[in-house]
Amino acid sequence: MKKVNKYETLYRKNNETGRIIIDIALEDYQEFFHEWDNSAFKKRDIHPELAEFLDLCSEDIPLRKKLEIVFCLNTAEIDKEKEEQIRISYLNYYNSTKRLVSRKIKRIVKVSGVLLFISLTLLSAYTLLSGKENTFISNVLLESLLIGGWVFCWEAVHLLFLDIIEPFRRNREINRFLDTKLSFRYLCK
Repeated sequence: MKKVNKYETLYRKNNETGRIIIDIALEDYQEFFHEWDNSAFKKRDIHPELAEFLDLCSEDIPLRKKLEIVFCLNTAEIDKEKEEQIRISYLNYYNSTKRLVSRKIKRIVKVSGVLLFISLTLLSAYTLLSGKENTFISNVLLESLLIGGWVFCWEAVHLLFLDIIEPFRRNREINRFLDTKLSFRYLCK
């Protein structure tokens, strides 16, 4: 008996391409966009609840699976220009999100490097000063150099190997969204 994954019961699969389909019902083209965004139609933001919904769907579906988003519009009129504007806004949103995540990854690497440098400096100072004749106060200062060096070292390792996991995962999700095929169906009930 074939094992059925949870996402296979929630989402359809395009048998021709193998992509997992996320269906989105819209009354009209305007529902795709953020209602408070009064900018020119070509540069409008994606609706935040739609973006959140897509993120929730993405969490259900393994990252190795490719996606297809089908917008089911409750209208008979087909407007290719508005479809293209939705595609452009969709790509703009995820390209912008990708830049933010990339900046976060770079910031984590940079901070980790600074912390590692501070750690090595403190540990080097400890090594250089530990061979001298020590008094009680100098022993306390030496121990604080040692402890500080290891604390900064741990924080650098923590950032570089643990905190960076989530931004890397998010980056993979965004790349999948950028590779997603968008299509439109009309008179969806």
